[in-house]
Amino acid sequence: MMKNKIAIVIPYYKIDFFEKTLESLQLQTNKDFNLYIGNDNSPNNPQEIIEKYNSIITSYKEFDTNIGGKSLSKQWERCIDELVENEEWIIVLADDDTLSENCIQEFYNHVEEAEKKGISLIKYKCRVINENDKIVKELPDYPHIQKAPIFFGNLYLNIGFSTLSENIFRIEKYRKYKYQDIELAYGSDAIAVLEFSEFGDILFINNAFMSFRDSEVNLSGKRNSTDLRLRKMKGNSEYMGYLLKNYSQKFDYDTKVNMSKMMYRNFRIVYKNDILKNIYYFLILLKTIKITDIKNIIKNGGN
Repeated sequence: MMKNKIAIVIPYYKIDFFEKTLESLQLQTNKDFNLYIGNDNSPNNPQEIIEKYNSIITSYKEFDTNIGGKSLSKQWERCIDELVENEEWIIVLADDDTLSENCIQEFYNHVEEAEKKGISLIKYKCRVINENDKIVKELPDYPHIQKAPIFFGNLYLNIGFSTLSENIFRIEKYRKYKYQDIELAYGSDAIAVLEFSEFGDILFINNAFMSFRDSEVNLSGKRNSTDLRLRKMKGNSEYMGYLLKNYSQKFDYDTKVNMSKMMYRNFRIVYKNDILKNIYYFLILLKTIKITDIKNIIKNGGN
């Protein structure tokens, strides 16, 4: 019997669309995957759904404590570290996202190429869907292979889109870098794309889809909370700050300016009364871009 090369990990908390996520896995034309589900001490008991889809579930664990409320990325890590066995590749699938029925088959169709070329990160094409499974955003095809910094730079031009569930990565790269602990995990997945690929090539699968659900029950959908908006701004500051501080040399100058703009317009609001944080982020700007560009960013409020 062929060993399953891929693990699907679901950090479970929200029940609203959980069954649709599992249904998409049950419908896979190739079921050579292992499915691990880690319940982050959710108040929503999924036992009935778990039993319904038990035939495709390798392992289900209910954790005694909730850590996703404080750090989503730590919950992702806990699920991987405590549940995954000896698979070589991993998808961390959100509990409300879905995979098209050919996703696993297309992974196997492409994984040999990725391994021969030393590529450690594969991406499915992404669609954005709403609560009713209606497609609200369709992304264009990506080049079959593209450098990670180019993909990242294109995010600012709305040429690309990136979220947690579309990424397939080698477990050895995960173990080397782990996920960065950013507020609300805002950008943790994008940082992982860069680090897990080691700023090298990404292989894109354009004929299989991960559907990202944009709804009011996930963080992306909760747009009206002032506290959440400020936490996202804090996360964005940490996200850009981490990349500019540690990997500035990996990006072209225009991308660094765009990243600096985003960092500034967030930290100046979130940390307006925190002198030390302002100094910290201004030092990152000084080490990253020219003084004239910093002055322009301040003059235009980061826009």
